Formats: sequence, structure tokens, C-alpha cells
Amino acid sequence: MEVTGDLQSEVEDGMLKLASGKSVPVMTNCAALGDPEKTRSLGLPVLKGEIGDREVDVMRDTGCEGVVVRKQLVDASQLSGECCLLLRIDNTALLAEKAVISLRTPFLSGEVKALCIPDAICDVIVGNVEGARSSEDPDMSVMVGAATTRAQAKREAETKPLWVPDIEGHVGVDREQLIKL
Repeated sequence: MEVTGDLQSEVEDGMLKLASGKSVPVMTNCAALGDPEKTRSLGLPVLKGEIGDREVDVMRDTGCEGVVVRKQLVDASQLSGECCLLLRIDNTALLAEKAVISLRTPFLSGEVKALCIPDAICDVIVGNVEGARSSEDPDMSVMVGAATTRAQAKREAETKPLWVPDIEGHVGVDREQLIKL
């Protein structure tokens, strides 16, 4: 839906008051959800991370007020049934369902509430939420592919004893023959 006027000025304490008098929760300033070309031009950092056991691209958007995830990456069991209005930077609005997901990224790790949308520019967008790291100071120890699996660690921990074959008599040259040579 296209929004006319500056709707962000109508948001107070994370709620948008409707004409009916009801209020709906709203997340504003989500630059990563506007026009993909505009968003890429902002130069927002994108690194690898994980949702559950799936590798994903994670964008840190310091202008966003929450966490957004591509809906295809969320299982039905993770959906909360709650919805929130998402105001995009291109002045469009989208009603998005909330989910609780397990994230492991350089910017944010743990169980987080996220808004699920089908057309996110990146798999996960991490905004300004509690526990989010700065885009200049990501925790690179959680990067996907940098970890050692349990099977790899077990193989590396196993030591193999040296094996020396039993040879009766020396097959090579002795000391005197070596000196002559």
C-alpha cells in the first residue's frame, strides 16, 4: 500500500493510531526494504550468518528499528500469529507477521523476534535492537564456515601412533660400505 504524507510523524511509542481509534504496532525507517537499487547504493554491510542450520546473508541496517527476515526462511512453528505494520523507506507500508527465530550472525545472535516479509532485499536485516553489534564491530567468530564441526574436531583430536616396521637384518649399506662410497 502506498502511504501519502509523512506517516512516521504519526507514530508514537512504536504504535500508529488509526482513524478508528485503534493502534497498531509499527516498525519504521527500514531502508533495506525499499527499492533494491536504492538500498544497495547505501552501502550497508552484508555478511554471512545462520538461521537455525541454514546459511543466510545478513545486512546491518542502523536506520531500521527491528529485525526482518525473508518469510521463506521461517518455519510455520516459529510464527507467533501477531502482526506489525512495516513502514519502508520508499514510503510504502506492509503488514508483516512476527516470528521468533534463532539467529547466529556477526551482528546479533540468539532468539529474536523478527518481522517476516516475502520480498526482503537480504535474507536477514538486523536493525537497532538490543544486543545488536555495530556495523563497524561485527563478531567475526560466528561467521559461517569459520567454525570447526564436531566431526572435524574428533578427527583432529585422534592421534595415530607411529608405526615402525619390523625388519630382520638391515637391507641397506652398513657403516663401512657407506664410508667407502
